[in-house]
Amino acid sequence: MTAFSDPGDVIEAWDDVILFVDGRGVVVESNDVRLSYLPEMPREGGVFWESLALETNSLETTLKRFPPLQIHEISCCDGRSFLLRIIPVSAMLCPQGGYVVIATDNRPMEALYENYEERLEDNISAWSDSITLFNAFFDTVLDATFLIDEHGAIIAANTAAQTQHAKPEQGLTGEHCKRLLGKRFHPAILNAMHSLEAKDQWTENVVAIDGNGEGFPAEITLRKILFNDYALFQLILHDLTAHVELKEDLQEKRAEVKEKEIALKQVLKTVEENRKEMRDQLTSQVRKQMFPALERITSSDTPEVREGYRNLIEDQLVEMVGDASGEFDSDLLRLSPREMEVCQLIQLGRSGKEVAELLNMSFETVQTHRKNIRKKLGLRGQKTSLFTYLRQKHSLA
Repeated sequence: MTAFSDPGDVIEAWDDVILFVDGRGVVVESNDVRLSYLPEMPREGGVFWESLALETNSLETTLKRFPPLQIHEISCCDGRSFLLRIIPVSAMLCPQGGYVVIATDNRPMEALYENYEERLEDNISAWSDSITLFNAFFDTVLDATFLIDEHGAIIAANTAAQTQHAKPEQGLTGEHCKRLLGKRFHPAILNAMHSLEAKDQWTENVVAIDGNGEGFPAEITLRKILFNDYALFQLILHDLTAHVELKEDLQEKRAEVKEKEIALKQVLKTVEENRKEMRDQLTSQVRKQMFPALERITSSDTPEVREGYRNLIEDQLVEMVGDASGEFDSDLLRLSPREMEVCQLIQLGRSGKEVAELLNMSFETVQTHRKNIRKKLGLRGQKTSLFTYLRQKHSLA
């Protein structure tokens, strides 16, 4: 026992109950610390399992129930407990054998645990509320939004992102963000992640890839979020499909308006050409047909013939004014003054003999005039009578 002549130098530095016991389990030395909920103060000369109320009856059963070099929780009265450790002493220090028995009051640890647990629950609750608030904002964003770690792996994606970019029956978590873009944009996003500073952002028009591997136009926005010892990136993909389609529709409408403008110009040009053609035709007809008729009027000695020509010309001019597409009825204008006189009498219902008598000519001459008149009026070989035809010509009346 000489090696432990003064074990207090070691055990007095402890607040726990520290007992040095010999090879039989008898208390040789203690640090005079007592646990208030134990029945009595550990005393020298007593066995440690009784002093600590371990409910065993020998060193052998105690060591079997509470193996050395392990920590055991011992329940006591009033729901209290303490931690028990039994440490064998090296033979170099105590050839006869012995143990150091340590009883640690659990109350400070329990109080610390309760305090820690309470704070942990508060932190968990606050963290849960923060996550709920974050998810509420995250999921209601209409654009596809992702959280990406420093290596480019997707760690979170909102509902819009899952709907638009996830493959059928697969999620996006863990996939590299390059998978969201066309290959030619991969170097650009990697360079942006490497060069972005905190609170900066990178924006560019790209071709994004949907869950079916199809590309569509999009605007990408990348922001860097810096924490104490790591960083995350927020990536937003704004679908520009509707914008591009609207732009294309606008271009198509402009092209359609341009085509209609060209067509309208062509129509106006055609109308102008037609008007010029009609004007030229009208001028030509006036020169070829009206002028000879006017000459016949001036050369005729018979007032009735001159009056007939005048009425005919007036009717033709009225028809031309009323119908821009109309043409001169030039057949009657080709008739000679004598033939006009014959037509006027036939229109009045005179017979051939009556016409001959009134115009002082033979019946045969009247018949010759009738034959020439039918030829000039285009009635030759037709069943229409000259009288019926002339009755329709009000200008002769």
